[in-house]
Amino acid sequence: MEYLSLLPHTPPMRLVEEVVSVEPGQQAVCRRLTRADDFYFQGHFPGQPVVPAIVLIELLAQTGGLAAGTPRPGEPHQPRALRVAAVDGFRFPAGCGADVVLEAQARVVGRMGGLFKIEGTVTADGVLVARGSLTLADVPSR
Repeated sequence: MEYLSLLPHTPPMRLVEEVVSVEPGQQAVCRRLTRADDFYFQGHFPGQPVVPAIVLIELLAQTGGLAAGTPRPGEPHQPRALRVAAVDGFRFPAGCGADVVLEAQARVVGRMGGLFKIEGTVTADGVLVARGSLTLADVPSR
């Protein structure tokens, strides 16, 4: 399955570059290599670029979207329009800049109707840079 095609994002906002693993409805692991010319480094911070916390949250949200939105084997594929509905308890114990591999690990820990509770972490070259949870909502298409 071509997992990246399941994401509604396109570059530059599709932050996931590599899908390492997906267990449909359970968990996913995705990666991105940061580069000095990534859009989010422009002005954040000049001379000492730092990946913004919101980018780390979005990377985890996209990874969680793959975990929650990938159909299970034998299940019909119904595209989901998952959007971030809530962000909770994020911590950012370290920062990171360019030329590191970000790895997001997301687990689906709850579901109620069209809401999916995701918990996870983001590491930069193995160092924890973000941990928290978020809720994704399946938004009907217009």
